[in-house]
Formats: sequence, structure tokens, C-alpha cells
Amino acid sequence: RTLGLEGQSLIKDRLPEALDESLQPVKRDKKLLKLRIFSALGEIIFSTKADEIGTLNEKTYFREIVAKGRVYSKVVQKDRKTADGVTTKIDIVETYVPFMAHDSFGGAIEVYYDVTDSIDKVKAISFQSILTAALLSLVFMVAICIALKRAYLSFQERDAAEESLKVANEVLEERVNERTGELSATNEQLIEQIAERTQAQIALASAMEDIKVDREKLNGILSSVPDGVVLTDNALNVLHMNATAERILDTPLEKLLGQSISQINYEVDFRKKVAQKLNITHGPRSFDLELSREDSSYSKIYQVRVSQMVSDEEESQGVILLLRDVTREREVERMKSAFLGMATHELNTPLTTIIGYSELLTSPETADNFSAEQKKDCLLLIHDKALSLGGLVDDLLDVSRVESGRPLTLDYQEFDFDSMIREVVDSYDGEDALHDFVVTLVGETSQIIADRLRLKQVVDHLISNAVKYAPEGGRVSVELNLSDDKYELNVEDEGIGMDEGQLVHIFDRFYRADSSDTAVQGVGLGMSIVRNIVLAHLGDIQIESQLGRGTRVTVSLPKSPPEGQLKSPPPFSAS
Repeated sequence: RTLGLEGQSLIKDRLPEALDESLQPVKRDKKLLKLRIFSALGEIIFSTKADEIGTLNEKTYFREIVAKGRVYSKVVQKDRKTADGVTTKIDIVETYVPFMAHDSFGGAIEVYYDVTDSIDKVKAISFQSILTAALLSLVFMVAICIALKRAYLSFQERDAAEESLKVANEVLEERVNERTGELSATNEQLIEQIAERTQAQIALASAMEDIKVDREKLNGILSSVPDGVVLTDNALNVLHMNATAERILDTPLEKLLGQSISQINYEVDFRKKVAQKLNITHGPRSFDLELSREDSSYSKIYQVRVSQMVSDEEESQGVILLLRDVTREREVERMKSAFLGMATHELNTPLTTIIGYSELLTSPETADNFSAEQKKDCLLLIHDKALSLGGLVDDLLDVSRVESGRPLTLDYQEFDFDSMIREVVDSYDGEDALHDFVVTLVGETSQIIADRLRLKQVVDHLISNAVKYAPEGGRVSVELNLSDDKYELNVEDEGIGMDEGQLVHIFDRFYRADSSDTAVQGVGLGMSIVRNIVLAHLGDIQIESQLGRGTRVTVSLPKSPPEGQLKSPPPFSAS
């Protein structure tokens, strides 16, 4: 195929012009004996032996193999006949390579090569291989003979060793018998020791079980204590603490066990404070500890009570620390203190006005200087301030009633809810022209069975708060809707608003979202009273607020109370 004859048919006297040039390298090969080219009919159209040209190859191998497109190759050894039946004097290989023209036989090329040298080399290699194998076999046989001789000597040595071993075994057996007697005696002693040790282990296990039971009882007691309990030695190193203490300190017992309580890093002088309380002989051995999580998610105040564990011999066995959550108590104390200050101010302001104007009206030196109209104005002002004092006293009485567990007394009656709301709004809209009131009412019959004065108190508190905290020109929206026998009252302002921390405490007694010096006046009871009035009517109150965006209060009330509610209103929680 390297001659470029694919797809061509070779015909005598019409060989391709490039064929002779392509055959030159082949002809120069010294191993080439003969080269012939056959046409598709098997006629020799070219040969390195010119006398063969024109001869027709009618051999079977040519017709059955070569003419059908398959390569035919044959190695002919010296003094054997070639495919043409000629006896060769050397070793040759003759190869016929066909080529196809348009899917049919187009001719073939035959070459004869001298392979005598190659076969001689193969024979030489074969002889060397046989010689090497023979030598290896001889060496192997010698090795086997040596191994057999050594094995024979080993058998003799083994027999001698077995005899020696037999004698040694007899001696060993005698010694074993002697040692067996000694071991039997030792074993009896060991059995006695094991029995004694077993009894000791049983006693120890019983004692450990008793200790375990006592520990479980102690753990049960400590777990049932609602306060945190920390036990330390006299050096104030932690020995034990209950689960409540772990939660309070936000640290597992494993981390603090054996460590000084100074490792409680919430406060640097914690250990110092405990030591100081241990040294006092009079007064309470307690102090407040404020704990804050690292993420500042919350802050709590705990009262730490310090006590010594004393044995029957009056010897100190350690220290007990009780941690009780007093966050709520301290907050109530703070709010009550703030309330007292605010209440004093709220009471003093109208009292001062009442006392001042009443002195002016009753003093002979000044009374005659006032005209009848001026005296009337003074009396109206005194009356207004007296009403303010009365309202504050009513609020305090309501709070006192709720705290004592008594229900609010409700005077149920049927009235028009729209009219009552309009009445409250008009009282503010007439006095306060600085706010834009947007009122949306039911617009049709809006009858409700409830305590009119109490609900008016609720509406008044909500609108009053909206007016207090809304900026000048701000909108105050009041909306009443009726759906499924339930009224929904919404009061919304555009005031300062509240954050989430303030919303949590909005219904707490004495709490004020803005307690700064510039805040509007009030004692912080309004929303607490509003909530209790709404709950007394079996209603609900929700507050939505955003700091700087305003506040929206939603009150839901039934159109009429259920049966039985008219006679016995339920008591309220003081929360």
C-alpha cells in the first residue's frame, strides 16, 4: 500500500509512471531476491527477472487467497520448495500482497527476501537457551542431592534430640509433681485471700450504694430548689452546684469544679464580696449580683445569700451560696420609687393650685379685689384640679383592687359606642388644636353592653396618650369597627413610638416608656388600668409600635357579655 496502487488495475505495458521510481528503494535492499508484479489475471507484468514476464500464475494459493484480497506469506527453509514449486538453496520468505480496484482484485506484488541470517540467529539463540536450561537443570540436581544429604543428617540429629528430650521430660515431670504440691498449698492460701477480698468488696459496694443513694437524694433536693445553689470548700473552690446555678451562671459544673469562685467572671470582686459577707457577725449576709450574657441579650439581678456549712463539732465544712432571681423585685422597687416621686409631683401640682386659689378667695385682704367673673374662674380652676386629683385617686384604687385579687366592679348597661367615643374625642379636639384628629366610626347602630364609665376611661387613656406623645400637627387616628359581634377600637398616633424592650413592660404598673426629665407628666398606671378594664370585659388589647414611627393600640371587645358575666365579673391577675 506504500506504492500508491489503491484503486488501480495493473495491465501489461500500462504500469503507472511513478511505480518504477517507488520500487527503487525496494530494489536496493540487499536481502531482496526477487520482486514481481501480477495483473488482475495473474500474469507477471513486471519482474526483477525479465524472463518471467508474461508468465501466468495459475497456482491454487494465488486464486483462493491472493486474488480474493488476502495477504499470502510463507517461510521456505533451505532445500524446500517455494510456492511456485522451485527448490531453494537458502532460507527465504515469500509474500504476496494484493491490492483492490473498485471492490475487485486489481493485482498483486510478490517479494522474495533472504532470511538465512535471521534463521541462523534464531537457531543460535535456541541452542544457547537449551544449553542454559541444561546447565540450570544440572545445578538444580546437585542442590537436591545436597539437600537430601542434609535432611538425612537432620533426621539423625532429630532422633538424638528426641531421646534427649525424653530424658528431659522425665526429669521435668518429677519437678512438676514437686511444684504441683507447692502450688496447691499456695492456691489454698490464695482462695482464702480472695474470699476475704470479696467480702471487703461487697462491703465497699454496699457503702458506695449508700453513698449513691445519699448523693441522689442530695441532687434531688438541690434540683428541686428553685434558686441556684453553689457549694464550695473553705477556700471558696467550687465543689458542687445544681442545674439552676449552671443556668444562671451560664457555665457547666464540669468547667467550674475545683475552681475558685473568682472564675465567675461576671464581676471581678465576686470572691471578695463573698469573703466579706462571711466575716460579718451582724446584718444580712447577702448582696446583689447583676449578671449579663456575653451577647448582652439580657441582664438579671440575683441576690446572693452566703452561709457556712458547720459540722456537729461546730467546724466549718464549706460555704453555701444561694442565688435567687430578684430582677422583678428590684424593678418593682425602682418603679415604685419612681412612682412615689411622680405621684408626689402629680399630687403637689394640683394641690398647690387648689391651696393657692382657695387662700386668695378666702383671705379678706384679697377676696374683695376679685370680681365675680374672676372668682368664678378661680373656682372652676380649683374644681378642675380637684377632678384631676380624684382621677389619680381612682387610678390608685383600681390598682390596689387588682393587686389584692378583687375583681373590678362593672356596671353593665347598653349604650351607643359611637357616641361615647365622639364625646371623648370632642373633649380633646376642642381643647387641643395642635393635632389632626381622624375619626372613623361604625356609622350605624353601635350599641354595646358594657360599663360605660370604664370604657370611657379606656378611650380617654388611649387618646390622652396619643395626644401627649404625638408631635404638633401630628395625626391622631381613632377607628371603630364591628365584625362578628365584636368591636375593634384602633387608636393610632405619629408620636415617638417604642422599641421592643419598652413594649415588653408597657402594661407593667408604674412603668413609663419615657421617664426622662423632659417627658410628659404621668405616674405610669394608665396602660395597666386599661388592660385590666379590657380583660374584665373579656376583651383583648394589642400594641404595635416602632421607635420614631408612632404607636397603634387595638382593643377588641364583645358586643355583649356572655350569660353569667353580668352578675359575677371574674377576678384579675395583678400582672
